[in-house]
Amino acid sequence: MSSIRLIATDLDFTLLNEHFVLTETTKEILSRILDSGVEFVPCSSRPLGEIPQWLRDQKKIRWIVTANGGLIVDNQTGETLVSNTLPAAKAKALLTKAEPMNPHWSCLIEGRLHSHLAILDDRKALKIDGSYLENILKNRIWESGMDFLDALPDAQIAKIHFITSRDYPEKKQALINLLSDEEGIELTSSHPSNLEILHPQANKGEALKWVMRQLNCTPEETAAFGDNANDLPMLNVAGHSVAVANATEEVLAMARHHALSHKEDGAARMMEQLVFQ
Repeated sequence: MSSIRLIATDLDFTLLNEHFVLTETTKEILSRILDSGVEFVPCSSRPLGEIPQWLRDQKKIRWIVTANGGLIVDNQTGETLVSNTLPAAKAKALLTKAEPMNPHWSCLIEGRLHSHLAILDDRKALKIDGSYLENILKNRIWESGMDFLDALPDAQIAKIHFITSRDYPEKKQALINLLSDEEGIELTSSHPSNLEILHPQANKGEALKWVMRQLNCTPEETAAFGDNANDLPMLNVAGHSVAVANATEEVLAMARHHALSHKEDGAARMMEQLVFQ
């Protein structure tokens, strides 16, 4: 056994395959890792309700990081242990500013994504189909506009998520430029086709530091896995930073270890190697 005591990992395009599921190979490796006593923490931009059920069913997974680090949830009780959120008034002001440029937004409130119906109206152009479409139809609350926030004045928004088109990266950059001068927020991206607005303290790096403090765990006892810009704060905290082969050039350049792609169980196989070899 190695000295690794803690593993934190991104999900989409890292631990999950191209169909956004855990393969049987990955489940088998994760089961062995959990049985070995290593702490395993999923760290995702997803809300809790969209975390794969298999992970939520594991009694040995104590914490799940959601909303890109905005929320840390006790996996057994569902209690929110850490919350870095935006007030409803701030969220509505941001949506009001950005909606003329991009109406394809969602707001994460109490573990559920409230999404603008424009996402469904434009799903073909946004290339939303297959299992992803099925998932969002089942798990999201659909809104005709941002006015629903007026009925929730005390709501705390864990993140605002814009879907953008990979075919037109200049539109995503224009949205970044529009919002970059706003105070009290952080912009990040978990995929080329999205932009996320968060509380300044909401990132996977701060979430991982919190978990490490609970375990009195050092960086050299910690491994983190990712593929995109929003994973960089987490990878910078861990002594063993791992990029899957399909990661962005920026992530590949800074990672200490490189794994196979998400289509090849790369993250799980590297976890196996780090823990057992």
